[in-house]
Amino acid sequence: MGRDGAAFTGATEAVLHLHRAANAVRQHVEQEVLRPRQLTWTGFVVLRTVWAARRIETRHVAEQAGISKATLTGVVDTLSGRGLVKRANHPDDGRLVLLQLTRKGHRLIRELLPDSQTAESFALSYLEPAELARITTALRGLVDHLERSR
Repeated sequence: MGRDGAAFTGATEAVLHLHRAANAVRQHVEQEVLRPRQLTWTGFVVLRTVWAARRIETRHVAEQAGISKATLTGVVDTLSGRGLVKRANHPDDGRLVLLQLTRKGHRLIRELLPDSQTAESFALSYLEPAELARITTALRGLVDHLERSR
């Protein structure tokens, strides 16, 4: 196998392990933190995204959460039905919808964040701090590289 074949194999293996690692962390957080509160990973990501922005257009939530607008609609319907988020019309463009957390949503995210951070820390606790810093930098760089290439 030539040099290009070896690089392709290494990249493919890295992507496979990246995917498996992300899923393993996700499953750990879901089992330890989210399931007991009847919340999915996607619901949590949406709540966290809305919480961080305070008030945000649905299209930006979908983009930041890495989900389709159709998926977001279902997730927001569920979260809204539980009284965690509310929709509002955009003040400048009636076609756009804004999301924000309700008081109940704020209470839940304040409960979830410390627990999710503990679960995430446990998942990565086998890494030395320097390794964790290198991986974080590398992953940030990977995302930046791919976003610039769009």
